[in-house]
Amino acid sequence: MQPHGIMFHYFHDHRHPAGQGSLSADELAELIRLIDPDRILAAREWLKLALAGTLEKHHLCLTFDDNLCCQYDVARPVLQELGLTAFWFVPTAGMRGELARPDLYRKFRVKYFDEINDFYEAFFRALATSDHADLAEQALREFHHSTYLAEFPFYSEADRRFRYVRDEVLGPQHYNSVMDSLIGSMGIKLEDLADNLWMKPDDLRRLHAEGHVIGLHTHTHPTRITYLPPEQQLREYRDNYMCLMSLLGEPPVAVAHPCNSYNRNTLAILRRLGVRIGFRSDMVYSEHSKLEFARRDPANILHEVRGASAMHETHTGPAA
Repeated sequence: MQPHGIMFHYFHDHRHPAGQGSLSADELAELIRLIDPDRILAAREWLKLALAGTLEKHHLCLTFDDNLCCQYDVARPVLQELGLTAFWFVPTAGMRGELARPDLYRKFRVKYFDEINDFYEAFFRALATSDHADLAEQALREFHHSTYLAEFPFYSEADRRFRYVRDEVLGPQHYNSVMDSLIGSMGIKLEDLADNLWMKPDDLRRLHAEGHVIGLHTHTHPTRITYLPPEQQLREYRDNYMCLMSLLGEPPVAVAHPCNSYNRNTLAILRRLGVRIGFRSDMVYSEHSKLEFARRDPANILHEVRGASAMHETHTGPAA
């Protein structure tokens, strides 16, 4: 085992609906107890030791991706009670009133479908009547679910099939058109899904003042930034950087790679921006740089403790 982060996304309570991978406050507290709070460093201490190259193999940190209200409302009080601080990785399009679709689409799934497989059925029905039906049908004939996203064992076959079509077959433009059509067919407006979804600027300032570390997560949260040309990658991270710089009054120095997607161009852009610490979304070890620290999903921890049934019920995984 090497020093790494624990990666969180979704939480639920009476204000935020439960969905695939979400945790309650009690479940988060239990998970932290299972991890052992004494191993979890304060975010700024972890950052300091990581920069100095003096982290020890048992050192852990907590990380939260996507700037979600549910994290602030549900997870933050648990951290306060336990005296812990974390890294919070923030897409910033929502701060500018833009529609950052990945989180809007997930809220749509959670709010309007009782089960994730109900959503998948609706999505593939919408896809079958779209201009991209033949493309998807051909690609799925050659799809092997057992090898796709194999580093995330908690994904079901349906999860993998959906993500393969979304990320590898359709790409952002075609996927958005299918999703927007599906949402519109149900009489729902994207703008309405943004209500109570993202943290407000004052929430982030408060976290910063409390000793948490606020970091980059791209501006619009593309699920495959590696498919973007370097100039578009630069725009994603430059806009993200400038928003957080303006908000906090100091340059962000940490990043989490959305959906574990990055390449050499991405790393070069981040270094040009002065980013010094970064996190992957898996536990694959090799000769990584300081922009590629590993992270562990809570589902894998619970799977080791409780068995395979917990893995599919509680997985969070890469966002969206």
